[in-house]
Amino acid sequence: MKDFKNISFDIIDLSVNATPDIYINRGTITFTKKVLEDLGYPANVQYCISAEAKVFAIRVCKSNEAKSTPFSKSRAEQTSTLSTGNRNFIESVRALMPETCDPKLRYKVTGCFDSDSRTIYFDMEEAVEDLFRAVKAE
Repeated sequence: MKDFKNISFDIIDLSVNATPDIYINRGTITFTKKVLEDLGYPANVQYCISAEAKVFAIRVCKSNEAKSTPFSKSRAEQTSTLSTGNRNFIESVRALMPETCDPKLRYKVTGCFDSDSRTIYFDMEEAVEDLFRAVKAE
């Protein structure tokens, strides 16, 4: 039998997802708290796309950098996930998704965080339908 008294435990943070995910809905894109945590709750980011590679990225930046976009509140103030309904942004990200993706459905893409560049990369070809909150067909 193991000696449980001598095991070092980490406490699970139930408020943060295990992976940095984005959810692409019909009218919004939602970033999980893990995205915010990995990036360090940045005030500003740059949204980047590679149409050729079908990759979307979020890079931490300063407010005076080119195409800087306001992003998160501080860790203490950002109490939930973060969503954006900017149509130009949503259309740019959706254009990277496979043609088989139905614009009326919700999709999840898990990101890959690079701590050196403070960037999270999302391979949009890996979008999977998220049935938990599927939008009903009209």
